Amino acid sequence: MAAASPLGKLEDEVLCSICLEYLRDPVTIDCGHVFCYHCIIKVCESTMRPLYCSLCKTAFKKENIRRVWQMASLVKNIWRMKVDEERQPREERPPEQRAEKLCGRHLEKLHYYCRDDQQILCVICRESQEHRHHVAVLLEKAARPYRGKIQNHLKLLKGDRDRIQNFQSMGEDEIQALLTKFQNHRQDIVSVFEQGHQFLRERKQYLLEQLVGLEQELAERRNSLVTKGSEEVVRLGTLISEMEKKAWSPTLELLQDPGDVRSRYPRKKFWIEKPISPAIKKRAEEFSDKVLSLEKGLRGFHGKLMRDLEYKTMKIIMNSQTANNCLSVSPDGKSIMFTGLWINKCQHGQRFDPEPGVLGSKGFTWGKVYWEVKVDRIWWGAEEEEEAVKCRSRARGVFGSSYLGEFIGITDGYSSPGYRNESEELEEEWSQENGILPKFCLVGVARESVVRRGFLIFTPEEGFWTLQLSSAGVSVCTSPEPFQVLSYCPRQIGVALDYDGGKITFTDVRTQEFIYEFSSSFTGRIFPFLWLNCMRSILTLKP
Repeated sequence: MAAASPLGKLEDEVLCSICLEYLRDPVTIDCGHVFCYHCIIKVCESTMRPLYCSLCKTAFKKENIRRVWQMASLVKNIWRMKVDEERQPREERPPEQRAEKLCGRHLEKLHYYCRDDQQILCVICRESQEHRHHVAVLLEKAARPYRGKIQNHLKLLKGDRDRIQNFQSMGEDEIQALLTKFQNHRQDIVSVFEQGHQFLRERKQYLLEQLVGLEQELAERRNSLVTKGSEEVVRLGTLISEMEKKAWSPTLELLQDPGDVRSRYPRKKFWIEKPISPAIKKRAEEFSDKVLSLEKGLRGFHGKLMRDLEYKTMKIIMNSQTANNCLSVSPDGKSIMFTGLWINKCQHGQRFDPEPGVLGSKGFTWGKVYWEVKVDRIWWGAEEEEEAVKCRSRARGVFGSSYLGEFIGITDGYSSPGYRNESEELEEEWSQENGILPKFCLVGVARESVVRRGFLIFTPEEGFWTLQLSSAGVSVCTSPEPFQVLSYCPRQIGVALDYDGGKITFTDVRTQEFIYEFSSSFTGRIFPFLWLNCMRSILTLKP
């Protein structure tokens, strides 16, 4: 312990270097160093011979240990002086001692810690009957293990602090890098749109200049037409007046000049021209085509830009466990093909039956997502037609003649699964003549909770938002009956789902033209949905 007074220095001289307490029954060894009798005996009992001093490492013998009575008297006197000093009033003590805590019972300075009772003691408490036989050590020695634990914990806390600071610094750097990237994006966006605006302004000016040129030519043509026409009308008006005057002149006057009237008043070939020259008509038609191309291109550009910026393109795969047994799903789940044959599969309650439909493997409950469906139709020749007949015969042999009968014909406007052949082409023509829109596949989305057993009605009221594709074009499946929106069948259809906005938008991927948009309030999970009943036709999901 550090001492701040002469008494404190003397106090350091009477401490045992083994137990760091006041010497009890002091003894000396061969080298002259003094220890507590019990402390040195413990050293002798726990150490193999030879014995060495703990301070100077000099060898000593146990039989040479001698008591030092003068040292015992000195220790007693120093202890008394210490007690007398601590009994002084706090006002008379040095300032550094006034702030020290004192024993509540004896108003003495606290020096010891009783390990048995876990109490802090003064000198009088230690010598009391209550603690005399307990293990009491100096406060500094008692606090040493706790101080070590605190230091270890402080080391851990400092390590955590350093890690947090490093993490914070790295996070700030990462955020700053991303902010810098966003700033660059901001500049790129402004630059790209400015270039786009400049390009559009130039194209606009180019078209307007062409239009002004055509308008000027037409205006000049109109002025020329008016001028020449007016001149001819005046000339003919004069000639008509003379002829009328001649016709109503007296007979004697008329006969005095009996010459041929037509020769004297000849009919000149008057001016007649086409109001618009073929060259101007051709240029006008070419300009109209440019305007149509501009409108079409801008619509496609608008749709593609909106989709790319606002929608996330998803990689969709089909859930084979929901596919009808007549559908063959590719191993990667990207394509389906209608085989026309019942494939033995494990029956699931979620499988469509008998409808040839299938759901996507992932549903959506929020956000804006986009995917595409490629439509491939393989028309058969004579050999394929014969093979189809054989397949149909084998199917009847396996499943009975009545099985495929359920899939042939039209029931309540619904074209059930079957094979595309000449009879179906005729049936399709008949359907169109009778106001029924045929279909060979459906593309769209469906609610997870839709009914999957029995013949279904593919309308939004039943949980289906789909387009109906056929050789006659594209129709929309709505109540009470479908209506046609395209007169041709696109090869690739884009499907954009805006769940939160309640919209399903279909586009022609090749031309980027808008086809149709459903507006609805979605509830529950929405899945991609395909339906196919055309033999050997394939629907493929993109990308």
